Amino acid sequence: MVLPFDYLDSMMWSIVASGVLLGIAMLRLRYKASSDSVEDEGKNLAKGLAIPLGAAGLYLFVTGIAISLTWPFGAISGGVYNVLFGGAAALGGLVLLSASVALFLGRGLQAVSYFAVVVGLYLIVDAVSILNYQLTREPTLSALLYLAPAAATFLSVPATHIDNKWLRRLFAVFAFLFAVAWLVFASQVTLGHLEPPPP
Repeated sequence: MVLPFDYLDSMMWSIVASGVLLGIAMLRLRYKASSDSVEDEGKNLAKGLAIPLGAAGLYLFVTGIAISLTWPFGAISGGVYNVLFGGAAALGGLVLLSASVALFLGRGLQAVSYFAVVVGLYLIVDAVSILNYQLTREPTLSALLYLAPAAATFLSVPATHIDNKWLRRLFAVFAFLFAVAWLVFASQVTLGHLEPPPP
C-alpha cells in the first residue's frame, strides 16, 4: 500500500532545520567536554533547543519508518528507495531524538556522538551505493547531500570530547553547510512537487 501523498520534500526541510539547530547548539551552548555536560547558565537554552530538535527528529523518524514499511519498491527495484530514503531518515531521526533528550535532561552528548558516527557510516554506504548504481535522477548531487551530514557526524566526536571552541565551530560550519545544501535541494523539490499537472 502506498500512502496517497509524498512527504519527501517536507523531510528535506526537516533536515535543513536540523542542520541549523545543531549549528546553533554547538556555537551557543556552554558545553564542557571534560564533564560531558552543559554548564548551568546554559540549561534553559539547551532545553529550548531540545524541543525543536526533538520535533525534527521525531518527524524524520516517523516518516522514515513509514517509507520503509509502505513504499512497495521491492517488485520494481529490489527495495532500493525505501532503504535509501527510509533508513537514512529513520536513523537520522533517532540521532536527533537522542540529542534532544540528552539536552532536555541536562545529560551529556558524548554517547550521542558515537551513535551519530554509526549513522554517518550508514550515510557513506548510501552515498557510495548512489554513485555505484546511479540511483536518483542526479546521483552525484544526491551522494554529496548524503555525505554532508555524514561529515558532521564524524566531527561530533571531537566537538563533544575536547574542550576546544575551534572544533565546535568547525562542527557548526559543517552543520550550516549541510543545511544550506539541503535548503537549495529542498526548494527545488518543493517547487517541482507544487507544479500543477498539465491540463
